[in-house]
Formats: sequence, C-alpha cells, structure tokens
Amino acid sequence: MRSKVQSADAFEQFVLLAVAELETADETPAHSYHVTQTAKAHLADIDRQPFGGVERQEVISALGRLAEKGLLVNEQTESPTGKGRPGYELAEDPEDVLEALSETDEFESYIETVRSSLSS
Repeated sequence: MRSKVQSADAFEQFVLLAVAELETADETPAHSYHVTQTAKAHLADIDRQPFGGVERQEVISALGRLAEKGLLVNEQTESPTGKGRPGYELAEDPEDVLEALSETDEFESYIETVRSSLSS
C-alpha cells in the first residue's frame, strides 16, 4: 500500500488525506463536493506551495485516479434528489494511509490533525 500512496502525485495525496479525514469522522462514502470542501479547509495546513487552488473538477479527477490505483473504493450512492453519485472511502485502514503519507513532511500538520481526531 505504501508504494501505491507514494506513486500518487502530491495533489492526489492531499485528496487522499482529505478522504482519510472524512473517514475518521465517519463521513464516508464521501462525495466529491465534501472532499473538495475538506481539502480547501486545510490548504493552510500543508508545508508546500499551494496547488493553485483546489477545484472540484480536479478533485473528481484525483478521486478517480486514486480509485484506479486501489487506494479508494468507489461506491455508488444516492443524492437527496434520488440521483446516483459516486462516493469514495479508503480501501485501507485510515492509520495505514496516514502512516504512508507521513513519509513526506509536506502534510505533517494536517496528518497530526487527522490523527488527533482518531484518538478522540
């Protein structure tokens, strides 16, 4: 799993971290809108140049690539209006994902935030 995480680019890793946060809060399967909002809320928590913003279409693309790599599970869910929408959740345990992501210093503060919610 570690090699899969490391093969993802920095933006995909950031999106994966947002899904991990939602998973630890029992808010998965998560829709792209919620993943985008979660990621945007933590842009200040990463130790790198911003990605040029976090746009929903970019998040949707990243979620698809992460699912193709086997890091996320894509589950069809239903919106309040009855439309089918993809929802995403981690394919692995959140702690394993956080451990793999912690190999880089870019996300250290955000990872600690998510880990603290795990122990609460």
